Amino acid sequence: MPGEQLTSVWQAIHNQDGPDSVTINKEILKWFLAKASSRYESIQFSERKLFDTFSEPTIEFSDFKAYVKKNIREPGVAFSKSCSDLEDLSWSILKSGIKSKLETGDVYKLWCITNRLMDEDTYPPVIFREDASWLLDKILANLGHNLKSSDDVFSKDKFTFQEMLSIMEDFAFSNTSQQQINTCIDGLYMWLVVEVMRKGKVYKRTKKQANWTNWVKRWCVLTPQCLRYYSSDNDSNQKGEFTFIKHTKIESLEMYSGFMKNLKGRFRLANVPMLEMEIAVDDETVKRAWLSDLEEIVQCVRDKTTPVQKLLKERHLKNMEKRNKKNGTTKQEEDIDSALNKTKLRADAQTKKHVFNTSIEIVEPEKETQQKSPSLEKESTEKIKAMFMKIDTNGNGQLDKNEFADFLQGLGLNMSEKESNLVFNSVDTNKSEQICFEEFQIYFCNHVMNETETAECVNVMRKAFLEADRDGSGTLNFREFTEYVWEKNRNANMSKILKSFSNVSTDEISFEDFEKLVAGSGAEVFAPILEEEIEQGTDSSLDDFQGRLQKVYDDTEANELTTYIRQRWNKFASFRRAGKTGSVVMTGGHGMVADIVPGQYSLIDLACFSDLPPLVPKHKVVKDAQWLSSTISGKSGKIIFPLEFDKHIPTEQATSELLRYYGCSFADSQQEQISLLFRHGIQDFTYENGYLEKYVTATNGGAGIEKHDFSHLDCPLSEDSGFFILAKFVDNGDFHITAFRLPVRHTLYCPGGVIHCNDYLKGTWRTMLSDETDIDHVHLTHIIEEGHEEKFRFEFT
Repeated sequence: MPGEQLTSVWQAIHNQDGPDSVTINKEILKWFLAKASSRYESIQFSERKLFDTFSEPTIEFSDFKAYVKKNIREPGVAFSKSCSDLEDLSWSILKSGIKSKLETGDVYKLWCITNRLMDEDTYPPVIFREDASWLLDKILANLGHNLKSSDDVFSKDKFTFQEMLSIMEDFAFSNTSQQQINTCIDGLYMWLVVEVMRKGKVYKRTKKQANWTNWVKRWCVLTPQCLRYYSSDNDSNQKGEFTFIKHTKIESLEMYSGFMKNLKGRFRLANVPMLEMEIAVDDETVKRAWLSDLEEIVQCVRDKTTPVQKLLKERHLKNMEKRNKKNGTTKQEEDIDSALNKTKLRADAQTKKHVFNTSIEIVEPEKETQQKSPSLEKESTEKIKAMFMKIDTNGNGQLDKNEFADFLQGLGLNMSEKESNLVFNSVDTNKSEQICFEEFQIYFCNHVMNETETAECVNVMRKAFLEADRDGSGTLNFREFTEYVWEKNRNANMSKILKSFSNVSTDEISFEDFEKLVAGSGAEVFAPILEEEIEQGTDSSLDDFQGRLQKVYDDTEANELTTYIRQRWNKFASFRRAGKTGSVVMTGGHGMVADIVPGQYSLIDLACFSDLPPLVPKHKVVKDAQWLSSTISGKSGKIIFPLEFDKHIPTEQATSELLRYYGCSFADSQQEQISLLFRHGIQDFTYENGYLEKYVTATNGGAGIEKHDFSHLDCPLSEDSGFFILAKFVDNGDFHITAFRLPVRHTLYCPGGVIHCNDYLKGTWRTMLSDETDIDHVHLTHIIEEGHEEKFRFEFT
């Protein structure tokens, strides 16, 4: 499991304490952690916390790992980062005492590899014979010594790193060239330590805000945490990454056939709704290999481990079992099975599939994923807003060209007026000659924070436009257009160039026209030019602008906005009104809830106050309710309510806040996009007087509640519309239920799976429903005495 490299700390402490020590020396551990705290920002150390945590004379390694995770990690730092820093400090302590003929870099990598194999229950940590033999066999295979066997090399059962290193030098690396040694060790290091699962050049494109970027060729590196992509295979110029997070989906796709490219081996990665990525590899065989690795990553993310850690843990368990049997220790089969279940190690958990659609659910107590929490998103927005305030020197909530030019100059950018105007116009999407905060935020998020091919392509297009605009007019005429294309692509067909420009409605094209042309009729002409520019990388003041904008963001503190707002609205915060007698009858709050700059807003965005706690509707809590679905299609089951249930449920006037408790909302207050998985119809239904008594009770077997996979829309068209009942089972098994009155012409959205009931409706309702799934309907059944049940109807309080 994560943290196995912390065995290096045990090695370092043993090195300082002496060869005869058999338990951890707490004073040396204190010295080590204090040294780590002073050297690394990822470590915070409290002596009191150390001795409070470890009050017993001995320290178990598993307890030390938990201590590192909970007590000495700086808040917000990934556990893996703290572990790596402690391993780095351990190496600096140990390296001078290690004797080897190998290069220092190779020794370090071998040491890191063995740290993953060290037994965590020994002090000092040692490698047992089985793991040592496994590693040596891997080294021999990497060196091509397939005929050699390590079976007879090991004369005892366990080894220190120095002993293991000497064996590897004598048996595997003697009479081997330095290049072979480097390649062998580096390969194992990348697999076992860095955990690179796959590398290679692929075509990829990204979908963001409903638009797909152009296909570009990228060098991709797949690890258990993320897929990183680079402009070249030297891994130095990273262009971005796709992080495996909650709700990641993996899906096989058919071959891509487009106007310019025909790509095989295509598959999709998606963090819906934030990011989608499509990848195309050489053929179906390579695709299956990628999907196999991705499926394994998906399984491991769920278990909070990695494929390599899973493999090593499985080896440890198997070797421990062998050693126990060898020593005569008996182990019950159920104990072994329990251990395997706890670590979720199954060698063949699933048959490899060609098509995946996997939703990952991760328990995230340490929040180590890259997905932003609501608090981080809020902090990010506040920092961007604080940046905007700095640029908006006159405080009117709009940036004009002079303010923008002053800001660029303040960044130290030597931009021409043409370049400055081009960037300004890119941000000013509504062409009002003013940049509002929303435009600034969208630009910053799309082109600076979330680096994607969209931003990269736009940068390249800007550079191309500026280069083509030789007279500096801010537009391209036909001559400039054709000369630029011909200079960049001598193979371009002149008739296609002419056709591209002829589709433009004006004689002079702006940058916006140029963008549309490149994405449309000019794609075939411009795609090779832009792809080559992207491959070579862009180096212009436009890129420099985005880099420096990112630095301003990084240097901006989120509390700067709070300070600014406090000063801006100080008179409201200190607001007081006194009555005739002098007593205070009205006061301002301690701080502004929000600061709204001029711009266009939807009312729902203005009125969603995220700082307020959620409201809970009045509801009946029913304990031990049993939902018994029918196994016969078209027939109702039953829900059994206990003896103490009095049949009464509370009523509420429906609001979006109260409906949200049951996963519902008013449709006309929702901005979210929803997916309808089935065909639906919308129709008006009228519930006449006596519907409950004459049909539900007398004809349909009694009142009930239901759930199904399709969604509902329910809109009362009459004032007296009765009660719409919503219910849910909560985590502890209790059943909560409320009867809602809906205001006339307010449309309730009830997603699939929500428990509800329309037996108590009156008047006319406009309803959206579907006939494409079964309905899990259950009759209300009440235990009236031990062993006796009866059907009943709800009563309302």
